[in-house]
Amino acid sequence: MKNITFLLLLVWILFTSHEFWLAPNSYRIRPGSMVSLHLLVGEDFQGDLWGARTRRTQSLLFIGQGHQEDLTAQALVSDSLPIQFKCKKSGTYLLAMRSNNSFLELEGEKFNAYLEEDGIENIVALREQRGELSQPARELYQRCAKSLLQVGKKKDETYNIKTEMPLDIIPLQNPYRLQPGDTLPVQILFEGNPLSHAVVRAWHKTNKSETRNQNYRTNAAGIAEIPLDARGYWMISLVRMIENSNKEASDYQSYWGSLTFEL
Repeated sequence: MKNITFLLLLVWILFTSHEFWLAPNSYRIRPGSMVSLHLLVGEDFQGDLWGARTRRTQSLLFIGQGHQEDLTAQALVSDSLPIQFKCKKSGTYLLAMRSNNSFLELEGEKFNAYLEEDGIENIVALREQRGELSQPARELYQRCAKSLLQVGKKKDETYNIKTEMPLDIIPLQNPYRLQPGDTLPVQILFEGNPLSHAVVRAWHKTNKSETRNQNYRTNAAGIAEIPLDARGYWMISLVRMIENSNKEASDYQSYWGSLTFEL
């Protein structure tokens, strides 16, 4: 019976615990070219169109070369049409998207399994300490997603711009200057402060290979060292959850962060 219960929980996790990321049609772009952007949700770095785009997008910004373009209005037009914008000048560019809150309520066992799967250790420890593992949980969650694009050959410092999102994944080197075998240090900021001892997941895939992922952990300065061992598409992701001070709204508030780029 325990094995059956575990398998049911595993299936439930696979179908309900979704990553979210920004997916441009190309990460390496010629100056003057048009980019088509989709917002994807899914598992194993394999996704479908995010069907809540028109209801839940709070902001979508395109930043680079001393210019910031607000793409929010375009994102709110349709759930399925691509968001299109032009990269006029050579350089590194940053896309940053934040969603509004959504509500989730789960029974205790499913909530615990979700916490374990996504490395949300602080809430697991809190529920254990309070004897609340069997209690259901109400959660508000939002997305904080970024993507780095490289236009032409000029590489600059846009990659490490800090956003105003509560959960921010900041590369400490420009990924487009790196080669397979190099290591990319990333710093995780939560509400502007380094997030220490957090579980960070790195995903990799190509057009011909299956997705693989590996967990890493931030140090006291909130920095995780991510080995980039192969060319292809990369996503770095993590979840930060805290208690909600407004208990009438939910027990917990979580933030799902992601950063995508191509090596």
